[in-house]
Amino acid sequence: MDAEFWSQRYDVGATKWDLGRSPAELQKFVSPLPQGLRILIPGCGRGYEIADLAALGHEVTAVDYAPGAIAAARQCIGGLADRIICGDFFRCDLPEHHFDLCYERTFLCSLPKDLRSGYGGRIASLLRQGAHLVGVFHYGEAENDDPPVPMTAADRKELLEPHFELVGDSPCASGLAVFSDHRERWQVWRRR
Repeated sequence: MDAEFWSQRYDVGATKWDLGRSPAELQKFVSPLPQGLRILIPGCGRGYEIADLAALGHEVTAVDYAPGAIAAARQCIGGLADRIICGDFFRCDLPEHHFDLCYERTFLCSLPKDLRSGYGGRIASLLRQGAHLVGVFHYGEAENDDPPVPMTAADRKELLEPHFELVGDSPCASGLAVFSDHRERWQVWRRR
């Protein structure tokens, strides 16, 4: 699955993973935090969260490698789409140990299992020590390698636990039909 695969999904409106807004859990988590946090969003899609986080006074950097997603973001959030880097999250030039928070929604579950091994390490390298990885994580057993690909307990142990400590975990209220076979969890992870 390359950038063209994802761009085509946006071009024809086949984006069943798109919530159409930021999840309530993100707003609840971020609202009491001080302004000016440096927030990273990998695989940002239409970028609703960029607009909401910027409105709260945060510095947002997002990455998406599908030009179609970035074009859709321009329609949704206008000039704030300039905060999106068009590139491969695993290879683009981002400052190490720079970000205070990373937000996850559907990026991890969009990655085929063979591409997911670098997820936790890459995010940890971009977050300062003690910073947080927060978001909606999808759990379950994958029937195949087509997205969305949920995480298993073994995946979590391999991908996240070497780099992060789980400090918050609750059911996610903003579920979508495309994830009906998964358990959506709002999780807060602290970088070790």
